[in-house]
Parts: sequence; C-alpha cells; structure tokens
Amino acid sequence: MSEKALLKIISAIISVLCVVAIVESSQRDARSNRLSRPHADVTHLEKKIHNMINKERKARGLPVLLWDESLHIIARKYSQDMAHRNFFSHDDPEGRSFCDRYRAARFKCSIKVGDTICLGAENISQDNLINSAYHKDGKTFLNSNTEDEIAESVVKRWMSSKSHRRNILTPYFKRQGIGVALSEDGKVYVTEDFC
Repeated sequence: MSEKALLKIISAIISVLCVVAIVESSQRDARSNRLSRPHADVTHLEKKIHNMINKERKARGLPVLLWDESLHIIARKYSQDMAHRNFFSHDDPEGRSFCDRYRAARFKCSIKVGDTICLGAENISQDNLINSAYHKDGKTFLNSNTEDEIAESVVKRWMSSKSHRRNILTPYFKRQGIGVALSEDGKVYVTEDFC
C-alpha cells in the first residue's frame, strides 16, 4: 500500500472519529441541560420552612409549633391544586377557603379564645425556582434558587406582612402543616395551615 493511500485511510478514520466525538459531545450537552433543570425537594423545603417558622417563634419567647401530618396533607394538596390549576389565592376557584378544606379532610380545629372560637388560619406564598437566565453561544442557562433561598424568601415575606406575621406569632396556635408544590413553569407554591 502506498504512503498516499495510507494517509487517505488515516484521514478518513480521523474524520469519522471527529464526527463521533461531536455527536457524543452534543448528546452530553443535551443530557446536561436536562439535568440542570432547576428542581427542589419539596419535603426538605417544607421542613426548612417549618424550622424557620419555629425559629421566629422561639426568638419571641413563643412555644414551637408541632408538625401536624393532617395539616401537612391539607396544605400540600392545596399547594398542588394552585400549581396544577395556575391560581394563587386563599380561596380556590370554586370559592372554598381553608375552613372548607379542613372540613373536607375531616380535620377539626376549635380553639377557644375568650368568647370566640378560632378555627385555624392559613398563610400562602409563591416563589420561583429560577432567579435568572442568560444566553451564551445559542444556549440558555438557568440560575436557580436553592431550597435555603426559597425558604428564607417565603418566611421573610410572611414576616413582613402584618396578617401573615400575626398567624405565625399567634400564641395559642400549637400545630402547623407546611405544603409545597412545584408548577411546570418553575413556580413554588407554599401553604402553611395552623391550628
């Protein structure tokens, strides 16, 4: 075999290897983009928010709120409903409030406060998984909020709101449930139910 023929064969092999490397690199980039899609572990996020709420209460000499699994389930279902149906309100599109959700779940909250009966309370919040995006070389890169950043943002927002803060610092509440849901477009819905 001549040297010229051998060089052609080597050149063809190198060309094939380059194409394979480009295809593999492209597939790796596609996998990387899928894997880098922002996400959060809702169970961890719920517990972080619960702990931060108790930190706020302890700092003011109030007893911690116990984690109530029934309230957690009610709160999680409501956050999922808001995420799924794309609304954000204390009342669902049919006009049902947290009291209706408690009744539907057969959860009873009845706290005697002076001459009145408190049936519980609810806080809701909406945040985002994505805090910014940028484009480089024809690709979109997303910067996401961490679970700690989301929890801090939610609790800070509640503590800055007179009515939400009052719910958190109500001395006669003993239990709470936190429920988090993520929507397809990266919104984080949080519900906090009290009794």
